[in-house]
Amino acid sequence: MIENAVPEKDVVLAEFNALRAEIIARQASAQGLLSIQLTAAGALFSLALSGTGRAAVLLVLPLITYMLAGRAVAHSYACLSIGTYIRTQLSPRVSGGLGWEQWIRSHRSSPKQYRGLDPQLISFPGISILALLGSFPYLASQKLSVTAVILWTAWLIGAVLAGSSARLVWKIRSDSFLLLGPAPAVGHGPDETP
Repeated sequence: MIENAVPEKDVVLAEFNALRAEIIARQASAQGLLSIQLTAAGALFSLALSGTGRAAVLLVLPLITYMLAGRAVAHSYACLSIGTYIRTQLSPRVSGGLGWEQWIRSHRSSPKQYRGLDPQLISFPGISILALLGSFPYLASQKLSVTAVILWTAWLIGAVLAGSSARLVWKIRSDSFLLLGPAPAVGHGPDETP
């Protein structure tokens, strides 16, 4: 027998603490991405509204939004995966379980109970759509030229990116409910009888 062997429970708790720290770091990063999104949107809308002929700068927002939404969604999926790992792999290795992820599942609302518009839908694709709508009158007033064709192409690409952003945000919202799913009643795990 190894004299200085670390008990299994200590190893599991150390891994749990490291994974929870990763979740917290990823959530902080996602919050930072949201802050960048709102700052960029505020700056570009201010610039567009500060004078005539500046509405074309809004066409940058769908690209920025798509990139930031993609990173935020990646952080969300990573947090869901870590939570699943904690619940399915770590918790069974500790007598009595770890409980945190199970508690989250048991207290999560179902998608049908969710009321209101998801703030991420407003913060990411909503801002892109608003930028596209805000730039439309300016583009419609342009005479046919190379610049107008480039701007309309950018607008169409922006519309595709706005739709992609909406799909990303909607997918993580619905997948988070599916991955967490309906939780068994507290105290009634798969190996316990009610």
